Parts: sequence; structure tokens; C-alpha cells
Amino acid sequence: MADLTRGEYFFAGNALDLKQVYQTLTTRLVMEKRETEVTALFSAIAAALALVSAALSLLWFNRLI
Repeated sequence: MADLTRGEYFFAGNALDLKQVYQTLTTRLVMEKRETEVTALFSAIAAALALVSAALSLLWFNRLI
């Protein structure tokens, strides 16, 4: 499975081996914090809802020819 996913396989037969695996992993894993702007997403959703509400209003009041 590790070969298919380009991952790594670690075998820990006892507690000491498991501890060494965790020590190895902590040097490889890095936490990265990213700020992402989501205003455009909310604006797009609001615009879509406005268009849907306008279309439903036209249908409801029979304003379509």
C-alpha cells in the first residue's frame, strides 16, 4: 500500500521500535499554517442565491412571457 500511495512503511515489533518510529516521524512532519481568503466564495454563493430568488420571483408572479 505504501508503494502505491508513495508513502512509507514502518514496522514496529515492540515498544522500543514504535518509539523510534514516532521519533523519526516527528522530524519529518511539519505543521504549516495558511490563511485563505473565503470572501469570494461567500460572494459567489450570495450572487447565485440572488439570481435564483429573482428567477423564482418572476415565475411566481407570472412575469415571464
